[in-house]
Amino acid sequence: MCDLFALSAKKEYSAPKSMPLFAIRAKKNMDGWGIGFFRKNHAVVEKSAEQVFYSNHLHDSFQRLARVVKSRNIICHIRFRTSGLVDECHAHPFVLRFGGHDWIFAHNGKAPAIESYRSSGIGIEDAVSDSARAFEYLRDHLLDHYQNVTELPALFKAISRSTEQMLQEYPGDYNYLLSNGHLTFAFTNHRQFMIMKGSRELEGALLLTTLARGLSKEKWLRVAKATNRRGLLLAISGNDVIMHQSL
Repeated sequence: MCDLFALSAKKEYSAPKSMPLFAIRAKKNMDGWGIGFFRKNHAVVEKSAEQVFYSNHLHDSFQRLARVVKSRNIICHIRFRTSGLVDECHAHPFVLRFGGHDWIFAHNGKAPAIESYRSSGIGIEDAVSDSARAFEYLRDHLLDHYQNVTELPALFKAISRSTEQMLQEYPGDYNYLLSNGHLTFAFTNHRQFMIMKGSRELEGALLLTTLARGLSKEKWLRVAKATNRRGLLLAISGNDVIMHQSL
C-alpha cells in the first residue's frame, strides 16, 4: 500500500530530516515517488517511476529535494501500484488548477469503481488510475456546486460533501491529501494518520504520515477514522489541525 507524508507550517520550511526517514521507512513501496510543494503560490511537482530506496541507498534526487525544497505545504507520496502503469505519469502527486488556485493531490487506497468516472473538464493526461479519477471527481464537484466558496468553513463543508458524494457513488478505500498552498486537507476511510507537532528530533512544523509508528521515537498522535462512519476529514493550517469532521 502506498504511503503519504505532509508538512504544514506557518512559514516556508524544508524537510531534510523527516522526508528521508519517510522514504526509508516506506521503501517496501517500489513503484515510484513524488514531492509536491508551492513556490510563489504555484504548484511544483517532482516525481519519478524509480524506486526511492535501492541497494541500501536513497534516491539521489529525492534526497536533494528533501534538502532544498522550501514551502509552507509539502506533500510526498511513495507508490505501490494498484492500478495504472509504473511510470512517471502515474506517480503522485498530481496537480490541477481550479477556483483560482493550483491544487496538489496525492492518494493511497483502492477504489477500482471510480476508474470509470469521466470528467467533462480538463483531465490528468496519461494517468489511468483510481487516484487520478478521484482528484478529477473532487475538482468537478467543487466547481459544479461550490465554485464561489472562499472562506474556510464553507470550503471545508464543500470538500466534505464532495468526498461523501464520491464515497456514495464510487465506494472504495480512500486516503488522500489535498492542498492549495494555504491549507491542507487530509481524508481517510481505511487507514490511520499519525501527526506530530513541534518535533524535537525532526522539523518543528506539523508532520503527518500514514506510516504506523510515525517517523521518530517521540509520541505521535494517532488519528484514526471513526469506525461507524464513512471516514474522517481534517483541515490543517500552519502548525495546527483547525477543523475535523467524521463523514
